[in-house]
Parts: sequence; structure tokens; C-alpha cells
Amino acid sequence: MSMWSFTVFWALAALGVFGLWVTLLILGPNRMFRGTAVERAYFAVTETLPEALERWMRSGVGDALAARAERAWNALFGRRNPMFQIFGVVLYWTGLAVFFVQVAPHIPNRYAASWQWVPIGATLAANIGSYIAACAADPGVVSAENVDAACQVFGYDHLLYFERDCRTCLQCKPARSKHCSACQRCVQMMDHHCIWLNNCVGLGNARWFLCFLATFSIVCVYGTYLVGTVILELRHVHGLADGAVIWDELGRPVQLSFKSSVLYLFDGYPLLAVLFVLLLVLTPAIGIFTAYQLRITALGYTSNEETKWLNISDAVKDGVVFAVRDHEDTPHETIQVIEKEDQADDARPRRPISHLRHVPNMYDRGPWLNLKFVLFPPRPESVPKAHQS
Repeated sequence: MSMWSFTVFWALAALGVFGLWVTLLILGPNRMFRGTAVERAYFAVTETLPEALERWMRSGVGDALAARAERAWNALFGRRNPMFQIFGVVLYWTGLAVFFVQVAPHIPNRYAASWQWVPIGATLAANIGSYIAACAADPGVVSAENVDAACQVFGYDHLLYFERDCRTCLQCKPARSKHCSACQRCVQMMDHHCIWLNNCVGLGNARWFLCFLATFSIVCVYGTYLVGTVILELRHVHGLADGAVIWDELGRPVQLSFKSSVLYLFDGYPLLAVLFVLLLVLTPAIGIFTAYQLRITALGYTSNEETKWLNISDAVKDGVVFAVRDHEDTPHETIQVIEKEDQADDARPRRPISHLRHVPNMYDRGPWLNLKFVLFPPRPESVPKAHQS
């Protein structure tokens, strides 16, 4: 450790902590981590810690100053603002700058051929272009002018969605839409509000969001590979490969292992080290999140609807979900939740649902058609009748 710069060590340690924080912000809210240490850590960072700080401030500096701090917190995290977007863009372009300054001059090398620049340029162009499109595109905002057309895109399944007005927008709420508290507007096929886009992800820009995630995953994986080839190349350039020997502070010879040679190399290339560690932290987080988004898209629901389906799953376990017929002579059944206190008064023919797999998803057209619908969303007037019923 004495040969490795103390400053570089702590810089990488701080970067690792930052990377874990970003990973929590990306993965923590997703229901795939429900009940896991990831979800608990996310709530600890975003809820428990702020509440503890608020209590400390109220007891230490008074209610007035604590109230101002709370308003500032809500302005930063409770409303739409470009802080995280700007931070993410600056971090992205800083990483690209480091890549072109310290990695690009060593490509090609004995591990990466010159043709690598073709996929590098294509991937970066696709990633940056899809990010700009996801940020700038209308996510599917429901307004007074388009609410009637928006209500024709999806039918109401009377399980997850019912005909009702948005209590905030005071207008009809289309099926699969959600009111975003950060943007103060309803969005069609709302998935979530993304702080890194400073925009909602919905019907209008979900395709660009998926393209951004897919290409960003490739950027991270490919970038890790390219930086790794340059690190291996620099070991040869500086004579650190094949059991190199260096002299320590006391003049004694020290034979370097592979790990020690890489750490020794990082001492002379601190920005390269920072970029490599950042990629190592971000790659699995972005990859997992991308796989999650592609999975729920192929299955025909959004992250917002996944929460609703988890609630339906709990209702099935509680024995309050039934396949209901309006009359004895009516073969058609609808899936409904009937609370236990209402079951005695409900005389309609029904049979209990024992498992969530017996509850059909009205919006699931099959994996290929689900992906096609998101990637090429139809205009409201071109939606087939089957999608409106």
C-alpha cells in the first residue's frame, strides 16, 4: 500500500461510496427488490436519514429553520428540477473526457484492434441521441385538449383501473395513466418519474428510455472492456508485466503481483483508475435495471402497475379476489376485488381466485407485441378496437 498514492486510494474509496449511492437511487425504488436489503437501504437513505436529520434540526436549531430546510428539500427532491439531470450529464461527459484523454490514445493495442472505433462511435451516438430524445419528448401528458383521445388508447379493466377523474387535474383519468406529483400532471401509461431525465417515462417516450438504457448498458460494458485492455497494455508499456521488480522506499526489491502492478499503475494514472472503478460500479447496476425494464415491458406492465399487481397478489392471498358473473346465465366473468365485509351482501355468482396466474392482464398482448407497442406506439385514432375494450 505504501507504493500506492494515499490520495488516489481515498479518491477511489469515495468514488465507490458514491457509486453505491447512485446504485441505490437506481435500483432501490424497483419492486424487484421488495423486501431485500437493497430496498431497506434505499428507504434508510431517502426516508429514515432525512427524518432523523429533521428531528435533530428541530431539536437543535428550532422549528423555523427546520421548516425552511424541509421546504428546500421538497423543492430539490419533491418537485421537478434539473439538479440530478445536470449532475448526470456532467458526470457522463467528464467520463468521456477522461476516456478520450487517457484511454483513446492507447487504442489500438495488443488487446483491442483499430476497428473497435466503429462500434465505439455508433454506441456513443445512439446513447447520447436516445438520452436527448427521452428528455425532450412528451411522455404522454394528458391535457384538456387530448384527454378524450387519451381515454381511447386503453380500456378500463375494472381491476387496476376504473373510470374516474384525477383529483388534482380535475379531468378524466385515462386507463394506465398516473398523476406525477413531481411534474404535477397526468401521464399516459406512466412508468415512473426519472430524476436523471428530469422527465416522466410514459407512452410518449418509453421507447427512447429503453433505447437509452440498452445503449448505456453497452457503453458501460464496452467501456469496462476497453479500459481493461488499456490497463493491460500499460502494464507492458511500463514494464510491469511478467513479475516485474520495483524498489520500495527502503531500497529493497519487491516483485509485483498482477494486483500490485495494477495498483502501482493507477498511482500514475489516477483519472484512469477513477474511470475504471466508476464503470465497475455502474455496469451491474445499469445492467440489472435495464433487464428489469425490458422484462416488465415484455410482460405488458409498467413499474407503476407492478406495484398494483403486488397489491392484487396480496388480495388473492387474503381471499378477496373473485371471478364474478353479473347473472347466472351470463358466461362472461370479470375479475374483481370484494372485501370480506361486502361478500355476504354480494349475491352475484362468483368463484374465488387462488393464484395470481389465474388473473389475466388485459394489457398483455404477448412479449413481442408488448415490445412492439412500446417501441412503436400508435396514435390514439389508430388504436385497434380490441385495445379499447
